[in-house]
This record gives sequence, structure tokens and C-alpha cells, in this order.
Amino acid sequence: MARYIASPFPPASPKRGETAFLRRLSAVLLMALILTVMPFESRPSGPDVSFSSDTLVRGDLILLRVRGEASDNIQVVWMEKEIPLVHNSNGCLWHGFLAADLNQKPGVYPVAVRVPSRGLERYFKLRVNDRDYGVRKIRLPRAKVELDEASLQRVKKEAQTVNSLWDADCRPPEWKGSFRIPVDNKIVGPFGQKSIINKKKRSPHTGVDIRGKTGSLVRAANSGTVVLVADHFFTGKSVYMDHGGCIFNMYFHLDSIQVEEGDFIEKGQILGRVGATGRATGPHLHWGVRVNGARVNPLTLIELSRELDP
Repeated sequence: MARYIASPFPPASPKRGETAFLRRLSAVLLMALILTVMPFESRPSGPDVSFSSDTLVRGDLILLRVRGEASDNIQVVWMEKEIPLVHNSNGCLWHGFLAADLNQKPGVYPVAVRVPSRGLERYFKLRVNDRDYGVRKIRLPRAKVELDEASLQRVKKEAQTVNSLWDADCRPPEWKGSFRIPVDNKIVGPFGQKSIINKKKRSPHTGVDIRGKTGSLVRAANSGTVVLVADHFFTGKSVYMDHGGCIFNMYFHLDSIQVEEGDFIEKGQILGRVGATGRATGPHLHWGVRVNGARVNPLTLIELSRELDP
């Protein structure tokens, strides 16, 4: 049974003005209590969040916009990774790319947008759909497909070198505005196609192949730093660029390379020339993109990043 402590003084009857005041005070206290127990995502205050779409396919991107106060320390988490953001000059508008890897399982995935300094957190749901990218059939010399022990060991070592790039911490964004196509020519190998090489199933195509004559110029898709220059078994003469913000571009099968590791490269600067080195059927540029570790369609990055141009 509940116990009550009696007051030693008799209760006073409130006057009419006091009654109105007490009612207003009770309403304020009730609202404060409601806001205290409401989940963060239901609170009316906080940054304005929008997406270029609420669905994407595996191997695709969505552009995120967050508008808040200049002092906000915005944090966005997607696929269990924090998303690097870039902001405008006054610091009130942030942009970021949400990526679904080419092999991402279809389903609904949450996006968390947080402002820790204000104790705010909002959740959104985005759907990743499947997509049939088609099939490509290729004929190559047997030695380029069925590897001997020496070639196999070389490929494993080269893969370790490349994978170390994805394991490194994200650097501050160096890219600015829209990304551009590195060779202005026709796409002859679309992104995402399943590969049948010498009648055997192989890994899907994780970039786009751009037609080009041997010696045609290859230009940087955006500003960034060259983090790896190599001549690998599969990709031939290759350049890997880190644009910051966990965005990497890869340029494969080059005939020659005109940059070195550690070079800072401006958008449009020459990286090298089109070739057919490595495992290639003819001269072309294979252009690949990773965003926050996910393998995505470079053409989608071009399309969405146009919205960031002044």
C-alpha cells in the first residue's frame, strides 16, 4: 500500500490567476517530460536530411545531403561504416555518398544521422535491390586464365598489396566537384557484367572499359594523390588514386604511366596513356571506383557528383 506524508499545514485554495498559471506550468512540464522520453528520431529539432533516392541497386550510389548548423559535428553511419562528408564554405551543408557493393545482398538497411554535440540521432531506411547486369564472354590465351604456380603466387602477392589500400584509414577529401570520365570515348565493357572467360565463370566486371587507341591520353577523374603505381599480372600497368573521403579510382592496362606514387594530381591532369598491358584483349582503359570500400559503377559517381558543381 502506498504511504503518504501529511503536511502540517492545511492546503490553501489557489486564486483564479494562480490556477491559470499552474495550468500553463503543468503543460510546459508535461511537454518537457514527453520530449525527454521521445526517441531521438522523433524529435522535431535537428538537421534536415535528404537523399537522391530511397532505393539503389547493388553496385550503386546515393547522394546524401545534410543541412544543419555550422557548429554541428554531423556523423553518418551506413553499412556499419562512418561515411566521410564534405561541406560547403559556410559549413552548413554536408554531402556524402552511400555505396552498396556489387555483391551486396538485397534488403533494407538503416542510415543513422547523428549530432553528438546536441544529443540528436535520426534513422532512415534505404532499400538495396538486385540487378541483372548481363553477361560478357571473352576468349583469352590459356596462360592468362589457367595460372601456373609462379603466376598464382604473383597474383596473390599483388592482391595483398592492393587490399592494403582499402584497409587504410580514410584521408580528408581532396576531390572537388564532379568526377569526369578519364578517356572521352565509348564504353565497350559495362560495369557489373558476369564474366565467362574461355567458357568458365569468373569474377564480375568491377569497372567500365572505355575504348581507346594505344597512346590515347588518360586523365585524372578528379583531384587526389597517387598511392600505387604498379605493373600487375591481371591489370597490367596500373595507377591507383586516393581522392580522400574513402574514394579511390583505378586506371588499368595502361601503355605508359606519367605519374609517381605520392604525386598530388589535379582533376584532368594526364596520368598515362591507353594500352593493352596485363590480361587484356586489346587497347582500352579499365576504370574502376571504390567508395568506402564498395565497388561501384563509375558512371553513377559522375552523374551524382554533377550536383556538387557550383
